[in-house]
This record gives sequence, structure tokens and C-alpha cells, in this order.
Amino acid sequence: MERDPISADAARQAAGEPPEPPGTLRTAEGTVLRWRDEQGTGVIASTATAPWDIWCHFSALDMPGFRSLTPGDRVAVEFYRADQESFRYVARRVRRLDPGPSAAETTEGTG
Repeated sequence: MERDPISADAARQAAGEPPEPPGTLRTAEGTVLRWRDEQGTGVIASTATAPWDIWCHFSALDMPGFRSLTPGDRVAVEFYRADQESFRYVARRVRRLDPGPSAAETTEGTG
């Protein structure tokens, strides 16, 4: 679900600032756009925050063991409106809604 960065930047610029004040806490469903295990960070897209994305750190992931996401995973995300230069929304708690491709590949080979 990779988006054209130039058109996404143009949409954010045209939209101005998000309507809610910094610190506002909300929940929504979204889709993981990018995830970098080596950095432990990623980006979640949601219609609730469009055209802005939600930045996520692995510490926000509500799962046992090695905490990671895969692009395309559907997630429930609790996030807050931040006042950062690069991201307007930051995840506080993220829970995977479906197993995603990585979990399906892992279970297919067993049994």
C-alpha cells in the first residue's frame, strides 16, 4: 500500500494543520504502510487522520515477544495529536487486527 510521496505531501500541504489541538487522544483502524525492524519504527495510514499518517515506535505495539509489523497489516491504533515537524500524529498503543502475511507464512509450514 505504498503511496506516491509527492502527491501525499501536496495533500498535506493543501489541508493545512489538523483540526484538533495537540495532545488530543483518539482511536481508529489503519493499515501499516512501512515498518523498519532495524529502527523499530513505522508508519500507519488511517482515514481518521488522512492526509496525515501516524508514526509508530515498537514500544507502542501491544504484542508479546519481538514486536514488529508488516506493511499491509490492519491495526487498531490509539494515537494522539502531536506537534512535531515530521508527523502530526503519534501512536500510543497498536494492536494487530489480522495475522498479516508474516504470521500466515509461519503457520502454513507447520502441521
